[in-house]
Formats: sequence, structure tokens, C-alpha cells
Amino acid sequence: MESTKVLWPTLKYSNCYLSKFLKNRQCSSVNNIWRKYSSENAQTQEVVIKEKIQLSKPSVVKWKRPPFVKEFFVGKFDTELLAFPEILDKDQVIELENAIKNLNNFMKQKVNSHEIDQNAKIPEDILQELKDMGLFGRTIPTKYGGLDLSHTASTRLNEVLGLDCSIASTLAAHEFFAAQVYFVKSGNLRFAVIAFLIQITAITCGGPSILHYGSESQKSQYLPRMASGELVGALCCSELESGSDLLSMSTTAKKTPDGNFIIDGTKSWVTNAGIAGLFIVYAKTPGVMDPRETEITAFLVEKNTKGVSVTLHDKLCLRGAQTGIVRFDNVFVPSSNLIGNVGQGFEIYLKSLQSFRVALYSYSATELIIHRERLDRSLADFPLVRRRLSKICTRIYSMESASYFTAAILDSTEKPDVALESAALKIFNSAGTLYCLQQLIEAVGSSSLMPGSHLLKFYRDALGLAMFDSPNDITLQYLGLQGCKYAGNKEVENIKKLRNPFYYPSHIMKENIRQLRIRWGLLKFEQDIAGHIHPSLVEHGNKLEKVLQNLEAAVQTILSEHGKQVVDAQIDPRKLANIATELYVWSAVLSRCSRSYCWGHRNCHHELRLAGAFCHDSYKKIGLNFNDIALGMAKNNERSHLFGGEQVLDCRGYFPEHPLKHNY
Repeated sequence: MESTKVLWPTLKYSNCYLSKFLKNRQCSSVNNIWRKYSSENAQTQEVVIKEKIQLSKPSVVKWKRPPFVKEFFVGKFDTELLAFPEILDKDQVIELENAIKNLNNFMKQKVNSHEIDQNAKIPEDILQELKDMGLFGRTIPTKYGGLDLSHTASTRLNEVLGLDCSIASTLAAHEFFAAQVYFVKSGNLRFAVIAFLIQITAITCGGPSILHYGSESQKSQYLPRMASGELVGALCCSELESGSDLLSMSTTAKKTPDGNFIIDGTKSWVTNAGIAGLFIVYAKTPGVMDPRETEITAFLVEKNTKGVSVTLHDKLCLRGAQTGIVRFDNVFVPSSNLIGNVGQGFEIYLKSLQSFRVALYSYSATELIIHRERLDRSLADFPLVRRRLSKICTRIYSMESASYFTAAILDSTEKPDVALESAALKIFNSAGTLYCLQQLIEAVGSSSLMPGSHLLKFYRDALGLAMFDSPNDITLQYLGLQGCKYAGNKEVENIKKLRNPFYYPSHIMKENIRQLRIRWGLLKFEQDIAGHIHPSLVEHGNKLEKVLQNLEAAVQTILSEHGKQVVDAQIDPRKLANIATELYVWSAVLSRCSRSYCWGHRNCHHELRLAGAFCHDSYKKIGLNFNDIALGMAKNNERSHLFGGEQVLDCRGYFPEHPLKHNY
């Protein structure tokens, strides 16, 4: 089958010559750097964008592909993706960058992040201009008044929208409501641009709440108003007692004799609660097959409905995003406001959960470090500082690669299954953002902890966004268990034999020999990953395939040990999730770097060094997880920690006696 050429957006790389930094030696603090580039001191020139952003959607033939990350768990790798699919052609990239330039000017000149944080509110005029640009409907089809952007274009736009985390969160919650946008975190460190860049990478996923599950009447009624920003959406899912565990919620929807519903309950941590006009509410309904059982159902509830009340949270992070508690007291909901069918809410929620991944930012303090002197020397002269900058840049490069890699998968795949990809991005990039900020805070010193410090504000917002949809512990469990489930379904006969060694001794012998060959590096590489990337990256390609073989063997070992009880094991699936996350990002880095080197991009030889550094570090992390799995809980010290945790629970707190206490 012949396809339309798939092009990838060219990312702009600024010069990183030291001379550009030396022109600004007067900068001596984080706040000075911020004032030059932040929106706190908006320029006198008025920036008004009256017209809606118009971007042509690329015509791409979508291919049927198996799920990428899930296949890791059975030892398979889609080498076609190592070509780093390109979605946008040259003209579309130019068109996109023109829109980016205008939006960037607006964000820098009109958005005052400090004021938003202080007042805990985004000004109405800012929200209105965002609505006028069409940014409340980026993922909504044009037939309903939206922009219907490609995932790649949406990702690029959100790099700029991420200049303010509160604005990014507000748009995220709205789009997530209407079209289940998920977020992947990306960082962007340009050593020539002395500025802070927050990156929100939004990627639309199939199966939107209203768009795919709603009726045509609901789409016609709500989507045009949501695309224009006239109607802001919010998701009512979490509760104070149950958190993100939908099955343990207490909100109920009782069916009336005429087929309508009455909702009672309270939802917490509802983003956009203060400005939303429409809520998606998840509630328990009596089971269709067995009324004694309960099921989860999703409803559309307008804010002005009688019995709906909102109380805003006063939180430490993302203060501009209107987060609050929404109470439903005998709220009447007509059956026409049911999303999907009764009992389908959990399916909708799971699709939402796989789709919503948070993305963040990084802060470039390179000039500050170069011009901050200690002991009559610039901080940049110290090897430890240079190492710190390299670590930050490497982490950001990997986050950025994985974000656009995922966008390319979504744009070029028919009905993509990205459940584990989105989970991996959430895990890797949320941790990566916090890591980068912590490194910068340590490099800058105690001044970054003073009141009004921007780095401190960024760190608060990063913590909030990392917890936006679920803690990483839950996301890791989800990734690991879903991978095990996929492998178990694919290898069901093999797992049965491994769990019954006395009935299948010859099969067990063969598998043991095969695992030993994998462990000793004697098994032939059948995927030929190294053959699909630039020769300079062959070493890292071979290591990736070696890790892939070991992951398959580790999954078989864990499934043969735990069987269906792997759900309760937690610790081993978490290690598998860590390995799969590193593998996914590793694949994206190799794919991007190979393309850059083959095309001869500027600084591609330095990019090659960055990619090599990431792959080396990732290989060491993965090795530690494999060693822990091979040793088992008795030898890898996990059992000691489990016993320690049990003792804390038994004693209801820290149990050792104080070191000064006597027994006489």
C-alpha cells in the first residue's frame, strides 16, 4: 500500500555560543533573568490576536500497528517507528511556526504569571483572548467549530501555552472534558535562550467523552459552545475519601420511575470548578443485570442546575486554575444527559485515564550560572556545575523526544492503543521535570528558596501537575499490570507450563536454558534494532535489544511465580513498569537522534553525545531493576522494608525508642 509522505516538524534550535551569554554579564540573580523574559513586566506594545488560529491538517495515511509498549512485554519491537515518522511538511511547519510566534508574543507580553499566582485567578481578558484564538477547541472537529489540529501541531502549540501552568491546566481540563486530551510532559532547554520554558504537550486521544460516547444531540448542543469557550467544561470524578479509585466512590445516581436520574454526592479536586458551565459527573447506578450490584455511569450536568454548588480550594500550586469541590444535592438529570449507556462510565473513565497525562516545564538558568562567581571563578568553570547542566539537558532531550514520538504515533496510526505509552510519559516526564528543577535550585543556591522566587513557584506547580490525574505509584502499577495482562494473554499456554514444572519438565528445561542464554548475552538478536538506526548508535541499539530480551524473560518469571495473583504482588510489576518506561523513552531518543544525524541537523554531533549519555544512564537503571527481580524479595532487601512497614502499622507510627532513653 502506497502512503502519502509523512513529514516530521522541524524543531528550531538556537545557537548555543557562549558569546551570546557574555553580552549580559549584568544578570546576577534568577529574578533578573526572569524579568527580562517573563510576562511580569509586559512590554508597552499591545498584543491582540483577534483572529482564530488557522492551521491546515496534514493528510496522512494511517497504518495499522500493534501497541508499541505492550509488545515490549512479549519481547517484540516495531522497528518501523525508529524512522521517527514526520507528520508536517515544510509549508505546514512554517505555518505552524508563524502561529507559534504570535502566541508566544501574547503569552510573554500579556500574561502576568506572578499576578495570576498572587490573585489565584486568570484574568477574564486573558481567557477571552485565548477563546478568540480558538484554543478552547483545538481538538474539537471543525464541523463543531473547533480547530481539529493534528496531535503534532497541538503538541507544539502547548509548548508555548505552558509558559503559565495555570492557563495550561485550565485548557487541559476543558479539552479533557470535551475530547479527552491527554498530556505528556516535555522539557525544552535552549542554552542560547536565557529563559524559562514551560512545556505542556497536549495530544488528543481516540474515545473522547462527548465526541465518541455522546449522542449527536449532545455533540450539537455542547461542542460548538465548548469550542468557542462560551461553555467551559470540568470533570467530576475524584472524591475526598476515594481519591482516583472510581469503584469506591460514594456519589449515587438513583433512577426515577420516568427513567430520569437524581444525583447525590460530593466531588473534590475539580479543575475549572469556578468557571465551568458543564460537568461530567461519574456516579454509581444499580446494575443492569443485577440491581443489587452497582455500576459506574457518566452524566452531563449543567452548573446552573438546581442543587449544584461549588466551593473553591485554596491550594499551594497551580493557583490560577480554579480547582474546587462540587456538591450535588438531589440534582435532577434527564436521561438525555446520560453519556453512553448505563454502566458504561467505567469504560469511559479508563479511556480518559489512559489519555490524560501531565506535562510540564524546565527553566534555563545557564546564564545565571555562567555569571555567578564563587571563589573568584564563574560557576560554569566548575566540573560539577557543568555535569549538572548536562544532566538537565539530557533529561529534557529525552522528555522532548518521547513527547513528539508519541504525537507521531498518534498521527500515523489507525486506532492507536497508547494506554501504556501515556502512562510511561506521565511517569518519566513528571519525575524528570521535578529532577530538572531540583538540580537548578541546588545550582542557584539559597536565593531560589526566598519568597517570590520563580524557581520555587515552578517547583510547586510541577508537584501539582505531577499529581494531576493520579500519583506515579498508581500509574506504575497500572503500566506494569497491564503489560503483564497483555503478556499473559499472548503466552497463556507457555505460562501454564511454567507454573506446572512437574508436568512439563522438558519445556521447563528449554526455557531455563533460553533464559540463561539471554542472561549471558548469547541469544541472537532477532529484532535487528541496530540495523534500523544510524551506525553511530549501533551500540545503544544492541543494548536496547538485549534489554528487550531480558524484559520478556523477567515477565515470564514473574507470571510463572505469581500467576493471577500478580495483581497483589505490586513490587515486581512496578519494576517491570520502570523498565518499560525507560525502554520507551530510549526508543524515542534513538529514533530522534538517528534522524537528526542522518539529516545533518545543526549540533547533531552534540545531540549524538546527549543520546548516548541518556542510553548509558538508562541502561544502568534498567540493570538495577533486573537484578532486583532476579534476586527475589528475600535477597534484594524488599522483604526487610515490608517487615519494617508492618511494624510501623502495628505500632501506629515510628517505633524505635529515642536514642537517649535508658532501660534503668
